[in-house]
Amino acid sequence: MRVVFEYGASYQDLVDVIRSLYVKALLERLDIESRPPTPSRLGMMVGVTRGEIERLLSSIELREQQRLAANKRFDQLSLLLGKWHDDSQFSTPYGAPLDLSLQPEGGFRTFEDLIRASGTELSREAALEALQSSGCAEIHSRKFIRCKSRTLLQVKDVSRIMRLARLGSAIHSHYVYNLLKDKATPPYFERTMVSDFPLSERGSAALLAQVKQDGEDFVGGLDRWLSNKELDYRESGGRHYGVMTFYFADEHKPNSASRDAELSAA
Repeated sequence: MRVVFEYGASYQDLVDVIRSLYVKALLERLDIESRPPTPSRLGMMVGVTRGEIERLLSSIELREQQRLAANKRFDQLSLLLGKWHDDSQFSTPYGAPLDLSLQPEGGFRTFEDLIRASGTELSREAALEALQSSGCAEIHSRKFIRCKSRTLLQVKDVSRIMRLARLGSAIHSHYVYNLLKDKATPPYFERTMVSDFPLSERGSAALLAQVKQDGEDFVGGLDRWLSNKELDYRESGGRHYGVMTFYFADEHKPNSASRDAELSAA
């Protein structure tokens, strides 16, 4: 709810979102059952008018188009960063990304070379703006661009909301899969570590720094491993899979004050 309040979403906005999610899930179920999802049928099942269903269907289609466009842009930027780090044309023997010229200059690699080699549909201007705004790269003297991080974190307001939605969807789909799968199907991998004792701000900062270091190495290693397996595992009709790592404050474990209160009450 903090995000809802921060961005000024109203109660009616939340109701519309829940209605849309319900109708979308109902559409998927009717498709599985090979039943035609007509507005009249949906209206009877949901309990709203045909006109309301048609409005919801239009908004669902529009949001899906926006979601696909945003996801495609995010994925292509990730491919670009991966190419910059892993391809020997654009990185040092130690895996550090080269500084790239913004204009042809001698024998230096250019940013346009990287875009072409990545096989993405990104324009030069869009890629430059996205990498700078996310903090992944910075431009020096208007002559070359330097990569600062392989991690693509979107910082613009709308992008932050869309990223939150994408990551939240990944978390929920993970738990739904593990909850509803049959016993013979292997579960998705899940591991959680929470500190056994309350940490000071200094301790939290130290743990976060360690997580960033180990997490970057772990995710980067997986990315390189998968890139080398593309010829073995690529399938046009397959799905995209991923691994997500994040740092969090556990709101369910009592802090030291509440724990002392529990002990004194006992």
